[in-house]
Amino acid sequence: MISTKKFLLSGLALLLILALTAAPITWLFARKSLDPPWDMTNKIGGFYNEPRGEFTVMFFGSSHIYASLSPLELWHDTGVKSYVFATQLQPMWATYTYVKEALKYQSPQLLVVECNMMGNDTEYHDDGVNFSFMDDLRFSLDKIALARVSAPKGQRAPLIWNFMKYHGRWDELEDADWDTRPSGLHDPYKGYVLLPGQYVRPETIPPAEGETGELTEKNRYWLEQIVSLCRSRGVELWLIKAPSNTALEETQLEKMAAVSGEAATLGVPFDDFNDRYEDMGLTLDDFYDQRHLNSTGAVKFTDYLAYELSRRYPDLFVDSEDPAWEAGYQAYADALSGGAVSTQGEDTP
Repeated sequence: MISTKKFLLSGLALLLILALTAAPITWLFARKSLDPPWDMTNKIGGFYNEPRGEFTVMFFGSSHIYASLSPLELWHDTGVKSYVFATQLQPMWATYTYVKEALKYQSPQLLVVECNMMGNDTEYHDDGVNFSFMDDLRFSLDKIALARVSAPKGQRAPLIWNFMKYHGRWDELEDADWDTRPSGLHDPYKGYVLLPGQYVRPETIPPAEGETGELTEKNRYWLEQIVSLCRSRGVELWLIKAPSNTALEETQLEKMAAVSGEAATLGVPFDDFNDRYEDMGLTLDDFYDQRHLNSTGAVKFTDYLAYELSRRYPDLFVDSEDPAWEAGYQAYADALSGGAVSTQGEDTP
C-alpha cells in the first residue's frame, strides 16, 4: 500500500515538473518575429499584456487591415482607443477565434472585420500561414478547436503544441530567444504595421482561368459564426474591405460584391473602401505594393475611417487625454516624419 502511494506521488511530482517546464521550453524554441515592421510576436503576444478594458474598437483580419489602420492615428483623430488583432492571411476561421480571444480580455463596443480573406478559396493553408496565427495565441480550448479546422487529421498537434514544430531550432537560438518573455511583449503601434515608401507600383491583374466571384461555403459559415458571436455578446459588428486595389483585380472585386450580398442577408453593414479613393485622397503612390498601403496611405485611410466611425457610431467611448497614448502618438508621428525604413520580409498577399 505504501509503495503504491509512493508510486502515485512520484508520478504526480513528475507531471508537475513537466507542466512547470513545458511552457518555458516551448517558448524558448518557438519562432519569434520581433524585428519591426513585421514584429508579429510583439503585436499578437503583446495584446495579452494590454490593460483590461482598454479598447473601445478592435480590428481583425489579414495584412490588409494591419497595414491600413493605425490605432494611434485613429485615437488622435477621435479619442477612441483601438487595437489591430490581425495576422498574415488570417482565414475567417482564425478571425472567429481571434474575436473570441479578444472578448476574453477586452470589452469593445465595436468590432471591425476586414473581409479580404472572404475571397480566398483555400480549404487549408500551409504551415507558414497556420503557425503565424497559432503561435502567439494563448493555450485554450478555443485554440484546440481552431487547430481542428485549420489542418487535416495528422497535422493538427503541432499547431497546438508548437514545440513539435520548433524543437530542432537549438542551433538557431539567439539572444532574443533566451531574453524575451511573453510577459514583456508589447507593441507601441497597437498591432499596426508601418510600411513607408513603395516597394512596387500596383498594376492590373486579370482573372486566372476558372476564377469566379463565388464564396466558399467554409468562409460563409465562419462569417455567420462571427456575426452570431457578436450578437450574442451585444457587440456591434462592421465588415469592411480596406483599400487594396480590388478595382485592379476583377475577380476580387466580384468576390467583394458577393460579400456585400452576404452581409446584407446577415443584416450587418459592409463597406468596400476601394471605390472611395478620391474621397480619401488616395493615389497609387500611397501603396507599398500591389495590395497594401504604405504609411501615407494608412494615414489617409485612417483619417477617413475616423470620420465614418464618428458619424456612424457617435456613442463610442472616448479617452482623448491619456498621457500614455499621447506619448505613443508622438513617437508614431516622429516615425512618420523620420521616414523609418521598411524591408520586404513577409508574404502578405
